[in-house]
Amino acid sequence: MDRRQRFEKYDWLISKTQSILKHYSCPESCNASCCKHHIVDFHRKEYEKVLKNVDRKSADILKSNTVKSELEGCYKAINAVDQCPLLINSKCRIYDNRPEACRTFPFVVFQDSDIGFGLTLLLCPMSVNIIHDYAQWYKPINSTMYSQLNSMYEHYKNIDKNNDFCVQMKEQNLDSFIEFLKKSNH
Repeated sequence: MDRRQRFEKYDWLISKTQSILKHYSCPESCNASCCKHHIVDFHRKEYEKVLKNVDRKSADILKSNTVKSELEGCYKAINAVDQCPLLINSKCRIYDNRPEACRTFPFVVFQDSDIGFGLTLLLCPMSVNIIHDYAQWYKPINSTMYSQLNSMYEHYKNIDKNNDFCVQMKEQNLDSFIEFLKKSNH
């Protein structure tokens, strides 16, 4: 897969995650653990765009809390060991200008040497609802996957924080899952 194809696939996966996430929101019970225990990586243009579009104080906080990213292709990173420095009372102070990694959470697009990129769903209070719907989508087409996903949903449905366990989302299922969500009026 050449560089252009890799970027096209990455952009395609990001657009699919956004299409899915339109149907969900973080529950009030969420304690924003995604903002407390994850590294947020920025590409150069994204970092510069965020700095340009936020207030002076937020820009200063961001600049003073970023380091060079270890991830290939990324420029800067915030390591939210305790919590993201832009988080105030479990709310993001730059929410409308937050980085792509935050916009797509709990989805994570990862690099894969064989297929270019893959997509996983990390477990959190919102993603268990996605898993429930994904199980319902699978119900008429694959009873084994339905049972596995439904069992996972039952096990984690009362989750109150992030869990490193993740579910791989198959790219060939994304369009039809999105159509299922649209028809289900989520």
